Amino acid sequence: MPGHSFTQQLDIPLLLLILFFLFFLGLVYYLRQEDKREGYPLQSDRTVGTGGRVSVVGFPPMPKPKTFRLMHGGAVMAPRVEPDRDLNAFSAYEFPGSPIMPSGDPLVDGIGPAAYGLKSDTPDLTVDGALKLVPLRNNSQYWLEETGTNPIGMTAIARDGLEVGTVVDVWINALEYFPRYLEIAANVESGGQRIVAPIAFATIKSSRKIVRFSALSRAQFFNVPRLASADQITMREEDRLNGYFAGGAFYGGSSMEDALS
Repeated sequence: MPGHSFTQQLDIPLLLLILFFLFFLGLVYYLRQEDKREGYPLQSDRTVGTGGRVSVVGFPPMPKPKTFRLMHGGAVMAPRVEPDRDLNAFSAYEFPGSPIMPSGDPLVDGIGPAAYGLKSDTPDLTVDGALKLVPLRNNSQYWLEETGTNPIGMTAIARDGLEVGTVVDVWINALEYFPRYLEIAANVESGGQRIVAPIAFATIKSSRKIVRFSALSRAQFFNVPRLASADQITMREEDRLNGYFAGGAFYGGSSMEDALS
């Protein structure tokens, strides 16, 4: 009987194509499962309405818990049980999935654009373990470019045109060399405390020697989240601080009666 080669009975290009598709499907399944380590299971109105019988996970299922060792020490497990957060808000309409509306001050309660995540309450660090966000007063090796605008000493003005205080320092990203926050010594009418404000929400007018924050009124500066330490900011504080200013830019300082009307 004539002999036959193994490859004569097999379509190798077709086999390679099938193997590629199987590998690709397996990769998609793995990646889709891995991205469910945080944020799942989803919270749903149906879950509450059915007494917790609806598990909003989808396909594929959540992965088994895995321990991740952090660069600067410690470990975190994912997925993990997250604490429930009570929202001072209500459903805008009487149907599942409707948007929520704030019941009180959305900036303080962290609703909508003012929302923030419960990140680690520790400062962000560089690869060598140094603080990434630092004020200039503690780091003489950094300074603002002399040919540029120096906001230190300028008057901080709120959205309503009222004075808030004086800019006394600039917080910088020591890893990437750019300013991130302005530190303001608030006047007595604004609380008389140090306020850290994101420079992204500031408009610096060097000709008038003022720094205007169009996101917040002077009254809202009373409730700007304060830092636990005068010389460092944690990742949770940073997220909440930026959320507060973003919420002010969205809600425009109007009363909740006006926002709901």
